[in-house]
Amino acid sequence: MRKLLYILLLVFVASCVGNTSSDAPAVSDSDTMKTIVNIVDTAVAEDTTLLALTPQQVDSLMFRITHHYSENFNFIVKADSLTLVPRDGDVITDTCRIYDNDAVVVAAIKFVPNDTIDSIWVKVAHDQMTMGWIPEHELLKGVTPDDPISQILDVLSNSRVIWMSALVAIGFIAFFIGGRKRLRKPLVLQFDQMDSIYPPLFIVLVAIMASLYASVQNFVPEFWQEYYYNPTLNPLVLPPLMATLVVMAWLLIITFIAIIDEVYHHFYFLPGITYIAEILGLAMLTYLVISWSTLFYFGYLLLPMLIAGIIWFKMSKFRS
Repeated sequence: MRKLLYILLLVFVASCVGNTSSDAPAVSDSDTMKTIVNIVDTAVAEDTTLLALTPQQVDSLMFRITHHYSENFNFIVKADSLTLVPRDGDVITDTCRIYDNDAVVVAAIKFVPNDTIDSIWVKVAHDQMTMGWIPEHELLKGVTPDDPISQILDVLSNSRVIWMSALVAIGFIAFFIGGRKRLRKPLVLQFDQMDSIYPPLFIVLVAIMASLYASVQNFVPEFWQEYYYNPTLNPLVLPPLMATLVVMAWLLIITFIAIIDEVYHHFYFLPGITYIAEILGLAMLTYLVISWSTLFYFGYLLLPMLIAGIIWFKMSKFRS
């Protein structure tokens, strides 16, 4: 059951509009580096630890902030194979390959400003005899962080069009096989089939979470990148916006479990499955509409309208 809860949580958290592993921000230019150094020298002048950093350590810190990984970071290869090449000064001078599901560790990072292929090369090692350099953009396309949460996020993100479309399609199919009686009613989904607050609450939570995720993509996309490379299910150690996103995901799971329990007590098997499919289909449709519209900012008006409409509907049913 615990594994099921984690998978459900990750499905909601990973409902991505953009990619994950291939969207790491580019390293900053020299002006940004000077700004960082000035901050270290002035804003925290009394911190002797920061003042003691060497230029190489400052570079490493800057790379960790902008790229979300650093030396000794562990990856798992997801591509069929990746080619590692030697560079000047390497003991091993032969080209080698790493393959799907191989574990590798970042051994070194090198900036090559005059390189026509890529300005950043990463040295990774699988074992003592299998190591070499690869351009960063090729590496990130072919690996995922060595963390099960990151790997699930990567799979769900890369296949999001398929499973999101499938959920919407399942919802429509469930609606049409719900019977002629349903088709004569004015609303697509009848929340009054079951006297419960959980189905409309679930839709509201999905809409809020969609708006939150789109807000992250609009204003602080680096938060999502950091979460992808260093994920956690504990909201207490995350920035407020990401913590809210994870809390919303937990609330969605709890609400969905409550819906399943209510359906179990109010429906027979097939009508219950149909009802749950309708809820999931409508929730995914709501997520897509709110998240995509929020990317263009008018979703911030659509969200309160949706919530107000659901509240009005439930209140009118309560009065009647």
